[in-house]
Amino acid sequence: MKKDLLVLVLICFMDYVKNTKKIIEREKIEAEIKEHKIWGKKSEKVSEIFGVDLKNVIKSILVFLDDIPFLIVLQGNKLLDLKKLEKITGKKVTLARAKDIKKMGFEFGGIPCIGSDLKMIVDQKVLKEEYVFGSAGSPYVGIKIKTKDLVKLNSAEVFDICREV
Repeated sequence: MKKDLLVLVLICFMDYVKNTKKIIEREKIEAEIKEHKIWGKKSEKVSEIFGVDLKNVIKSILVFLDDIPFLIVLQGNKLLDLKKLEKITGKKVTLARAKDIKKMGFEFGGIPCIGSDLKMIVDQKVLKEEYVFGSAGSPYVGIKIKTKDLVKLNSAEVFDICREV
């Protein structure tokens, strides 16, 4: 039964993964897609899957800035500082709940770091790394991508918005 559920979940997210692959091909960027069998909802697990340090893992956090959805991208070893984000944007910040994430068509641990069409803010510490590892649109499919491409493809804004764990 567990195997059948995994297959069903993978089928549901294949459109996001296909979209990610199309973007990589269309934009001719250097990136790698990796499928895995471990639920990638925790940065520590993604770090293990890819065999990289937590600072090279990114997490995409869905928030609402005055009710407008945004993706916030941080390193796996950092936490979002809501007060910094509110001060920088001048907007009320609300973290998305699981039902909000699902309503937007995403799954926790599977919010794609490219191709979502949501506005994005990337923490400036992410750019200290040449490559990062995040979700390709499924909790079971990851992507290795250059940080400069992550920012460019998403027309992302970059700010200091995190704090240490």
